[in-house]
Amino acid sequence: MAQQIQHAAMAPLTAYAVSVALYDSPTTRAYFAKGNLDAKARIQLWENFLRKYEIPYQLVSTADQLDKVAPGVLLMPSSVALSERERRAIMDFRARGGGVLASWLAGVRNENGEWRGFGFMESALDVKVVGTNEPGKKDNYLIPHGDNPVTHHLPAGFRIWLERLSPWQPLRMTGAHSAAHVMDWSRTFSPDTPGAAIVFDERRQPSGRMSRAVVLGYPERLWVSADAKLLEAIAHNALTWLLRQPAAYTAAWPYPHATAVVLSIDAPGGLSDTDLSLAKLFKEAGALATYYVLSTNSVKSAKSLQQLQSMGHEVGFLGDNYDDFKNQSRGVQVRRFDAMRKETKDAGISLADDAGFSPPMESFDATTTKLLRERRFGHFMAPMDASEARLPFIEAGDTKMLNPLVVLPRTHRGIEPVLSENYAEQGLGIFMDELALSEKMGSLSIVTVPTNTFVTAEEWTRLFGYLKSPGARVWLATAGQVAQSWRERARVNVRLEPGKTPLLRVTITGEKRLAQAVAIWINLPVTNAKLSVTAREGYGQLPKIGRIDAWRAAVVLDGLAPGEYRWNLYFD
Repeated sequence: MAQQIQHAAMAPLTAYAVSVALYDSPTTRAYFAKGNLDAKARIQLWENFLRKYEIPYQLVSTADQLDKVAPGVLLMPSSVALSERERRAIMDFRARGGGVLASWLAGVRNENGEWRGFGFMESALDVKVVGTNEPGKKDNYLIPHGDNPVTHHLPAGFRIWLERLSPWQPLRMTGAHSAAHVMDWSRTFSPDTPGAAIVFDERRQPSGRMSRAVVLGYPERLWVSADAKLLEAIAHNALTWLLRQPAAYTAAWPYPHATAVVLSIDAPGGLSDTDLSLAKLFKEAGALATYYVLSTNSVKSAKSLQQLQSMGHEVGFLGDNYDDFKNQSRGVQVRRFDAMRKETKDAGISLADDAGFSPPMESFDATTTKLLRERRFGHFMAPMDASEARLPFIEAGDTKMLNPLVVLPRTHRGIEPVLSENYAEQGLGIFMDELALSEKMGSLSIVTVPTNTFVTAEEWTRLFGYLKSPGARVWLATAGQVAQSWRERARVNVRLEPGKTPLLRVTITGEKRLAQAVAIWINLPVTNAKLSVTAREGYGQLPKIGRIDAWRAAVVLDGLAPGEYRWNLYFD
């Protein structure tokens, strides 16, 4: 079981793209040489990258040369030491409307190697360095955001291992917009380690020109031991945005949502009046939960389960009894699955043919997964190690099925453990901050809630107040709804062909119209540009167009029939 990177291949840049100026600072070269460090490797890494992806560039090695560079994109690889003359040239480049891609430390030392602090990074690159990753002994993973202007090729929350190597520790930064964080394997949110690992923004210069900047908070030295393809994907996305090239990617969630939250309740002991009261509170807050129950409790819980269903909540299977599935023979597991469905049906409880399954105690094996596929279960609640990303995925082998099994990994802690580890007021705030970070990442958040929970009605009201706030862009959905949206999303293939008038090619597979709208997010070449489309060569009906933010718009595929669509993109 593994998360597949299913995004489209990185598109080539248009033939008329402005070139990149790769800056090899003589001051930084001298500083590295004094410390017996290799100053060439960081430049060679970017030259190899630019050649590989056929991105035109020129090598610049003095401030005088930089003064003559047309405003495209200035690439500054770990430019630790800069002279005052170089600093002015970089600021002037931005003033002319040029964009900057900087990695790690920039201008923190002067021409004599003396420490100057982070002032230049704040004034020139719009970031504030608040620390490094040195204290975070377990924070060894770069976790990029998904569906982000500068990180959209990789799935949300995908783990990228980074070596812990002194003095090459990643930075923790704050800025207007973040695109990645350095976290531990479990992606546990900690209020004690603020700051992002990638920050970006766009600002209007006194000249009136707009200038973009992206800061990658890690040095090129860490590319050597990391999965280079993953870091290349981030670099390519960042450069494409800085070069103001349109980009198209299938959003993880239905428009206009940026994240999904599922309330998941395992009920091994049946349901109490307290649980029904909580279900009513969920319903009144506009949130429908997914309950997983044991079939052995079907008779005694039948009335309660029917009440849940009448409220609109979803009911799935927790098993026939609360025993491990792992390491049981196929025959035993077959009998358990058959008993599970029969007992539920005999109790008068009607469940969907593609109802979901949450294994008791997260205990399952390859046989369990295979039987779930064979018996056409709709979704499967999986533990955190089922995926490297924080998104659903279709189980391997099911990608061409009409109704494939969708795996929903639990990607962070439940609400009760967070509250238990902290004072109630502080704990709820931490949990909401964790959900806020998940929203920024574009992730799936499964909020695990036990029966007879000690979370109070007041705390739930506060939590729903955040989740339902206008700016949250949260989709409160059942597990089944999320699984179905992921099936519809998997039917859509997207390709953007560059050119003076970019061509968006969309293929929808399957036999029926899209039952749920799928969104394709488009990076705009100009801030606040208005996107419009026309059909090329009579290819199909036009999609709806929606706004995401100043940098992106959405092409919304709502109810479209299977087939190929070709749309010209215009930016006004």
